[in-house]
Amino acid sequence: MVKIPFHLLNIFGERRMGGCPVVICETTKRPDPAVAQRLAYQFCAPETGFLETRSQSWTAYTPQLALPYSTAVALGASSIAAQIAIGAPTIGYKKNDLWWVQTPAGHARAAQVDNLALAAALGLNPADLSGPLLWVDSDFTQLVVPLRARQHVLQVAPRLDLLMSALGNPHQLLQIALWSNDGEVLTLRAFTADPFHLQEDFGAGSAAAAIGHWFIANGNTPPFSFRIEQGHTIHRRISPLSVLYLDVDAQRRVAIGGRVWELGSGELEVDGI
Repeated sequence: MVKIPFHLLNIFGERRMGGCPVVICETTKRPDPAVAQRLAYQFCAPETGFLETRSQSWTAYTPQLALPYSTAVALGASSIAAQIAIGAPTIGYKKNDLWWVQTPAGHARAAQVDNLALAAALGLNPADLSGPLLWVDSDFTQLVVPLRARQHVLQVAPRLDLLMSALGNPHQLLQIALWSNDGEVLTLRAFTADPFHLQEDFGAGSAAAAIGHWFIANGNTPPFSFRIEQGHTIHRRISPLSVLYLDVDAQRRVAIGGRVWELGSGELEVDGI
């Protein structure tokens, strides 16, 4: 029997009990993937991370699958690494009360998508789409869809069948970032879909990073930064606002920042990790 300390955090919340719930577990070695996946399912948080205290490396899981990268888990792991004093955090860094992480390098390519079909799949008019649609390959491949106004982002009501048809019925997990630019504040909604399920993502750091790569690909000269707001229209009884900060430096490195709040901690007893 192994005892595993864990921490319940809120990431990207401007206040406690805001933002995205994330669980960070402390382990001395990389956990068996099957055990880690079962634990993530038990926690049932949007994302669960396992911080290896010897190497300060981490892995991330949703309740159903492993993630190649998670900005939220990276921020949470950075905060816990500093808190438990296992050495200078190498995962992320803290600046001006925000935790920051550099996101994986990415590149963008044009999306050959019929605007009429995509707009119908999103519950919008074709005129609501703005600017080029790009696939951004970074930690995930995401379709980045700029919209003309904040109200269009709020009105998005995607239909899974029409969406999959408009995008050529992809077999892989699909992520879409829909956003509008209102000066220095962007409004964001993000969705993950497969052929059978569609869900709205909360505290979507990877979507925020993809927007940074979209700006670079469209000729915007760094450095530049934005505040990104998400959560206004997630139709749940509880939908706290997420606030993410996007920073692109002169070397075109994309960083995502946000506040990290620890709500509580405990200890698990687990076999086979």
